[in-house]
Amino acid sequence: MKTGFFGQQLSLMEELKAATFSAHARLQTAPFFAALAACQLPLESYVGQLRALSAIHGVLEQALENCSDERIASVWNGGMCKLPLLQQDLRYFEPRSVADLKEATDAALKTADNLRLRSIEEPLLLLGWIYVLEGSTLGALVVRPLVARALLLIGEEGLAYLHGYGTTVHLRWAQYKQRMNALCLSAEEREQVARAASDLFAQLETLYRALYPFQPESITYLVTSINPEAGRHPVPTDVREVQAAVRAGDLCWQRFPYYEHRYGERGRRFSRSDAAWIATLYKYPPAQILQQVRWLGRVLANRGMPTLLLQVQLEILVEELAAAISGKKSDYEMLLPAASELSAARHKHLTDEQIAALAGEFDSAVGPQWSARFPHTGLLLGAAVADGLEGIEGAVDSLRVWLTDATRFPASWIAAVEATLAQARKQAR
Repeated sequence: MKTGFFGQQLSLMEELKAATFSAHARLQTAPFFAALAACQLPLESYVGQLRALSAIHGVLEQALENCSDERIASVWNGGMCKLPLLQQDLRYFEPRSVADLKEATDAALKTADNLRLRSIEEPLLLLGWIYVLEGSTLGALVVRPLVARALLLIGEEGLAYLHGYGTTVHLRWAQYKQRMNALCLSAEEREQVARAASDLFAQLETLYRALYPFQPESITYLVTSINPEAGRHPVPTDVREVQAAVRAGDLCWQRFPYYEHRYGERGRRFSRSDAAWIATLYKYPPAQILQQVRWLGRVLANRGMPTLLLQVQLEILVEELAAAISGKKSDYEMLLPAASELSAARHKHLTDEQIAALAGEFDSAVGPQWSARFPHTGLLLGAAVADGLEGIEGAVDSLRVWLTDATRFPASWIAAVEATLAQARKQAR
């Protein structure tokens, strides 16, 4: 354990502050903050920051949720999550269709990838990263009024992340310090945590220097403008196509409430970013479109989303794209054969009429209240059985496990799920 100037032992938090002082100071010299104070920060830079931090917090908070180290669990709790606040801010700016900054996006994704990999190999590093990001709640007290003034924001609109803990910032920080200082770490572990914190400060400095200033050619549309957690896959370069894809994702989401119940807001973001990626496929040869759609269908079906949902998504997407740019309607319709292929694969095992009959029997068995709360469940069950017979091994179990969870559904519902699956298997060819 390190000692202070007069030989007293330093607490863990004091060690972290001393070890990261230089890296923290360098971050604060980034031109981003000077431009903000001078009311000269472009909206692309501020929204780019929100997207970048969403990607970083998304990875970090998921790693924290999955971490089994009791020391980390004693420090971290769900009330410290910042991703919901960042997403709230991004929803506020969504109507403005703010473009991405390529270099800043690359820096953010590189940081997120690094955190994801190292959190698996060295989970104790999470403590250092928490220190950096939790400490930003103190800096937010200074930054928030600057952003409000520079971007003419009122209340918490676009400022939810910076508002954070509200009037309890100092109390929450004191409680966090207490939990950190109560940890029993060896000198080597303390140094490991301190290095992790310093490294993250350095990566954030790279990010903020990419956010401002930026070159005009850096402005583009990337998947992070739709879903900061989606990685690096392509999206349309025409903002009208991006907006049409987002609408299509939302319309499919609304048609099947199962999505929201199971996957929540994070699922909605991936629904949008998946639709945006699909919207780029019409430019490819038919065989390549079909190959990519089949691949995505298998991935999603193994995660609890039968290929029927992807078929519907494709059909809605073509409608929305054609409505946005009518002159390219025939181009967008290049996606429809892939939707037909998904339907044909299902029909090899169960017809639409058979699945509709199964769905009707399911709704009668669970009653009007539950069938209204989870409409189309019978359709999903029948489609999942067809997917399984088509060779997607996890198609049924990935759906069944969630739909038969006794903490979520009553016994009558669970019995109806099992009966519908059994009946679908019996009727299938």
